[in-house]
Amino acid sequence: MRGCTLVDEWQIREFLVTAYPRLVAAVALMSGSRPAAEDAVQEALLRAWERSERGERIDSLPAWVTAVALNLARSGLRRVLAERRARARLGFDDRAPDPDGGARVDVERALARLPHRQRVVVVLRYYLGMDTRQTAEALRIHEGTVKSTLAKARANLARALGVEEDEEATDDAAR
Repeated sequence: MRGCTLVDEWQIREFLVTAYPRLVAAVALMSGSRPAAEDAVQEALLRAWERSERGERIDSLPAWVTAVALNLARSGLRRVLAERRARARLGFDDRAPDPDGGARVDVERALARLPHRQRVVVVLRYYLGMDTRQTAEALRIHEGTVKSTLAKARANLARALGVEEDEEATDDAAR
């Protein structure tokens, strides 16, 4: 199957038009950096192409690229955090001051404060519109884990934003 291209140029072009912008935005929400998100999604797309050129099958290009981009973004975030810890040990403080002085809490900040897994699940489920099965497949976890993680994330977001969670949102996570 060496000569068979399983992901062709047409699929890549379609992905770039349909899925790429939302996936970059979602990874940026999770990682906190749009340039890092663009790098992760582009690297994942390149790896999909290379994998296909080797004759390896990719059943769903968007799902595969999403999973790989998330892993790459997580690795990049771990690297940044390790660098920050090293700079802090050396006595450097490179964090920018908060321009709002902590007076205003918005959704992006509330998302950024969630534990990583909760943030990823929320963005995949609500921003990218994946159902619980698709979210579970993208993260390689059980659907029950997606549901319980969403419940915890919604409670944390409601607390951070000062709003009450309603039953409709709870029912929505079960779908």
